[in-house]
Amino acid sequence: MLTVLFLSQKGGVGKTLIITSLATALAMRGYRTWLIDLDPNATASKVLGVNNPGSVNGALTYIMGVTKTVKVSTAFIEDGVVGNIKVIPPGASPITNPYSALPSTAVLSSRVSSLIKGIGNYRVKPNFILIDTPALSPALNPGLITSLVGSADVITLVATDEPGGMGWLGSMLEYASAVVPGREGVVVLNKLSSIRGNLDIGVKNVVKILRNPAIEAAWRLGSIPYLVKDPGLGQFRRAIDELAALLERLNAERVWVSP
Repeated sequence: MLTVLFLSQKGGVGKTLIITSLATALAMRGYRTWLIDLDPNATASKVLGVNNPGSVNGALTYIMGVTKTVKVSTAFIEDGVVGNIKVIPPGASPITNPYSALPSTAVLSSRVSSLIKGIGNYRVKPNFILIDTPALSPALNPGLITSLVGSADVITLVATDEPGGMGWLGSMLEYASAVVPGREGVVVLNKLSSIRGNLDIGVKNVVKILRNPAIEAAWRLGSIPYLVKDPGLGQFRRAIDELAALLERLNAERVWVSP
């Protein structure tokens, strides 16, 4: 089982679009995939067909300590149920800004670990756990980021090539390394004008996605771009397949070295 955390510096970089496409790609490969939605907006949950994701006991309310259980849903994507994808929506927060009312780092770490361990003990053990988050900052959300990084096997950073994006990548990689030295890192560079050339950002696993209005158009309509049969989305699908294959390899290596 591989737990993959997704982080971004700000909204609008395409993180949730990518994570839902990745979950779909992994499921289509036959892998049992769980998505933990920690974004109060519940966008990933909605796109994956979860009904009323903001009115149940969810992942966010669990780590806040508001609820002691979580609601697990099976994804329903366009043409029907996708049994290989399970979703834990964020849940109904009693306050407008739930991230202003989080417990201490130690308590958060315990609850995040408990949530992941509970999924691992599910009657059919998953292959992948993907964690979607809103834009988080080590300065504003240090406890949550520390607990999430500490519980994940792979840290995936999603950014664009806009000003400030590259600097954030370097800072987050250093931060993650300080929390858990040696943690595997993946960078997804989205909305690029070109995928040629290499960027020296200190990580070997880099996936590049070209800017494409068709991707955003499909997303605005509530569709998962990976499933849209449009030749113009070929590069996007190949990039998601590349990311899926990378995680597949990392999971296989983890299983191989586990005692």
